[in-house]
Amino acid sequence: MGALEFLCHRRFHQTYTLPPNPAKGRTAPHRFSYADYGDASSNSVVLLCGALFGTRLSYTILDKLAKNNNVRIIHPDRPGVGGSEAVKLEERIGIWLELIPKLLAHLNIQHVSLASHSGGDIYLLNTILSYPSLLHPTHPYICFFAPWVHHSHTKVTKLQALEYLPESLIGNLSPFATFVNAKILPVSAASGTIFQGVKGFLSNPSAPSTTTPTAITAAAMSRASGEELTLDLDLDDNDVVTELRNHITTFVFAESTTGVSLDAQLLLKRPHSTVWCAPELEWGDIDDVPPLLSQIIHDEEGRSGERGRKWVIDAFHAESDHMVGDKGRVWFDKCWVGEGYEYRSQVVKGGDHDFLMDPVFGATSVWLERVREAFEAGG
Repeated sequence: MGALEFLCHRRFHQTYTLPPNPAKGRTAPHRFSYADYGDASSNSVVLLCGALFGTRLSYTILDKLAKNNNVRIIHPDRPGVGGSEAVKLEERIGIWLELIPKLLAHLNIQHVSLASHSGGDIYLLNTILSYPSLLHPTHPYICFFAPWVHHSHTKVTKLQALEYLPESLIGNLSPFATFVNAKILPVSAASGTIFQGVKGFLSNPSAPSTTTPTAITAAAMSRASGEELTLDLDLDDNDVVTELRNHITTFVFAESTTGVSLDAQLLLKRPHSTVWCAPELEWGDIDDVPPLLSQIIHDEEGRSGERGRKWVIDAFHAESDHMVGDKGRVWFDKCWVGEGYEYRSQVVKGGDHDFLMDPVFGATSVWLERVREAFEAGG
């Protein structure tokens, strides 16, 4: 199988339509795209919240590793990304929280582990607080990769500089998506470079892309969707991985990227009235979440009259993180000094913010082993 046929496999191009919800003021159905990696028959399931520009296709390189660990990964595209229909900035968190239980029920998935990369942590944290019962009934497991921290805590200069840009520009990043496309491969690395690209866009806003996307042929999609096809691409081969990443970039920019602009506004809190939580939740920054989670755990134990679930939270930090830096890492870790859960933090040698989930750094292997162990421990 070639890289293109692998990427065209229907497991990476699934759709789910969220029914109308008049109670939320949403009278029309809403389409989402998602990918289904790894072992499709496994009960050890991860709901993955990807980074900014980390679309459902950006993490397909994890497919083989997940399969080897008997883990299944579900990765939805956020609104306005990939095949997911767009919503307004203030509706992003709310519709994500509408989607998750419906999608998991559609897939007959009862419990999941949660994981995020970079800015996906905002969506993960809302999911934890809204649906703690979706996590494993005895061994809930959560994992952060290169977690995003707002620049008011990190003091990263290039992000602080964005405070001086007009909100209209930050909310309109799509015009220079081709600039990112021309400058960076794979697109999963764009969680950081999208912000770096602002400077380049301002200096040359009409810079053309030097990458000419190849056609995604119907024949390739048809061959890749055959029942007899198995996902056996050699993801240990560097040349194969390079080819795969080139195709990922083609796919990503062939689909919608408008939601990236709104996610950038969300992560930067621009305008400053932007909040990271759904209306029914009350938290302003990441350090507000651990006490709320501790209260949830305490309440669970009070209702059962027994020792509650064994919660474990891991954070894998990049050794070199241009988006968060050492200050951000230390600040994030200090947030998780609380009761009711075990928090573990590790700096991954050689890792950087954008590529930390690349299997070459080893953190994803450890993570998937721990996911499997958590589900097996619970029977």
